[in-house]
Amino acid sequence: MSFCGLLISAATRANASQHAATSLCCRHLPVVFGGVLLPPNDHLRSGSCPPSPCHLSQLSRFAPPGAASSFSTSTTVMPKAAGSSLVSTSSSQPALLHDNFVVKVVTGNLRGAGTTAPASIQLIGTHGSTQRFALGDRESELFTRGSCHSFDIPVGKEIGQLRRVNIEKCKLVNAMDEGWYLQHVEVQGPSGEKMLFPCNAWLGQSDCGSYDGPNERNLLLAHHGKPVENPAPVSIAASGMAIPHPEKVLRSKLKGYNTQGYGYAGEDAYFYGKASSCNLFGMGVADGIYMWRKLGIDSGAMSRTLMQKCREKIASGTEDVFKVMQQSVDYVQAAGLQGSTTACVLTVDQRTGQLHAVNLGDSGFLVLGPAKGVEGGCSYEVKFRTNQLEHKFGCPYQIGHHACSDKVEDSDLASFHVHAGDIIVMGSDGLLDNLAELDIMTEVMLARNKGLTAAPITQRLIKLAFDASMDRSRSTPYSRAATQAFDMVYSGGKPDDIAVLVAICS
Repeated sequence: MSFCGLLISAATRANASQHAATSLCCRHLPVVFGGVLLPPNDHLRSGSCPPSPCHLSQLSRFAPPGAASSFSTSTTVMPKAAGSSLVSTSSSQPALLHDNFVVKVVTGNLRGAGTTAPASIQLIGTHGSTQRFALGDRESELFTRGSCHSFDIPVGKEIGQLRRVNIEKCKLVNAMDEGWYLQHVEVQGPSGEKMLFPCNAWLGQSDCGSYDGPNERNLLLAHHGKPVENPAPVSIAASGMAIPHPEKVLRSKLKGYNTQGYGYAGEDAYFYGKASSCNLFGMGVADGIYMWRKLGIDSGAMSRTLMQKCREKIASGTEDVFKVMQQSVDYVQAAGLQGSTTACVLTVDQRTGQLHAVNLGDSGFLVLGPAKGVEGGCSYEVKFRTNQLEHKFGCPYQIGHHACSDKVEDSDLASFHVHAGDIIVMGSDGLLDNLAELDIMTEVMLARNKGLTAAPITQRLIKLAFDASMDRSRSTPYSRAATQAFDMVYSGGKPDDIAVLVAICS
C-alpha cells in the first residue's frame, strides 16, 4: 500500500457560491488514494473566505521567474482519526496539538503543470515524523498552473529539526491521471523559520510531453534556503579512480579495479553515470569498514554491492536520491551481506542543475565554483562541503548488518543548484582525511588553468592524497583532528584506501 492509502481529505477555503455550484457535480466523485477507494466526502465542510492574491514580494523570494502564483489559499488539515475514514475540519472539533507548521505548495507555471488530483504530505524530522496529511480533495482542484496554496499542518509531537518532505500525487477514479509539475514546497516552522524544499519536476505523466515521473518524491532541504533564479541546464563529464592501502598491495597483491563508471580498491567502491532515459546524472562512493576482517567478514563486498545497486537505480532513471540510497541499502541487507560501510550518493538533474545528496559517514564531497570578482586565470571557492558524520573520532556513521548500525534516515541531506563552471570532488576518507579543502581547491585550480579534464584531475588528486598519507611529518585534516580528540600532538597522513571522483559542470 502506498503512503496515500491511509489518508483523510481536507476542505479548502474557497468562494462559497463557487463551492455550491461545483459540489453538485464533484461531491460524490470517489477518490482513490494509493489504490484504496475512499467513500464520498459528503460531510466535509468548507470555509467561505474568497481566494486572495499572493504577496508578490514573498513569492519572488521563493519562486523563480515563470513560476509566480496566480492566487493563494489557506487550509487547515487534520490527520485520520482512529476508527473513522474521514474527519471533519469543523471548528467544533478543536485539535489539542503541540505545534503547527505552515506548508506552502507552489505549482509551476508550465504548460500542463496543474492537476485536479489531490496530494498528500508527510514532514520528517530528526526526532520523528508527522502523520500523513491530505492536501485538497477532488472538489477543490487546488493545484492549477502557477498556483500557490498554504496549509496549516498540526503536529501533535516533537519531530525535531525538519530534514525532508515526502509528497505524493494521488490517483483519481474515472479521470485521466494528470501529471503535476511541482515547483517547490516551503515550510514555516512553529518559531517562524522558513525552509525551502525544491522539486522542479513532474509527479506522474507529463501532460505536454513524454516525460513520466514517479507519483511520490522525497524533497530535501535547500542548502541556500531560497531557489535559484533562472536555473540553467548543465552538462556533466565525470571520472573516478580508486587505489588500495599500500599494505594490502604488499600483503595480498591487491590492486585497484577501475572501469568506465565503476570501480573499487580494498574496501572503497565508487560509481558515476547517467540515466539512459532522462537527463539524470549520479555519482557515489562507499567505504567498507576494514575492522570486520578480524571476524572474517569482507566489508568490501557490501560497499561494492551498494554502489552497483545505486548505479543501477540511477541508470533506470530513479531521480529521488533518498530512494536510491534506501532501496540499495534494503537490497544489500536482504541479500544477507555482512559488515558495514559509509556511503555518499548525489544526483544532478542536468535540465536544471538541481543537485540532491545523501551522505552517511565520513566520505563526502565538496563543490568548487569560480570565485566572484577575481580577474585573470581561473580561481575557485568552496560553495558547499558535506559534514563528516562520526559517533566519535574514528567511528563514522555506517550502515550494516549489526543491530547498532545506523540508518539511511540518519544521513545528512543536501539540495542546491550547480552551474556551468562548478566542479564536484567526491571521495572516501582516504581523500578527505589527507587533503584539506585548500589543497584540493589549489590542485583543481592549477589543473583547470592547464585545460585538464576530469580524468587527469582525478589522477592528480589521487597521487596528492597518497603522497600526503605517507608523509609522517605533514599536517593533515586527520592529524589535526587526532590532536584535538586525544589532547596529544599528532602529525602525518593516514594510509588508507583512496577513492576519488571528479565531475565538471559545463
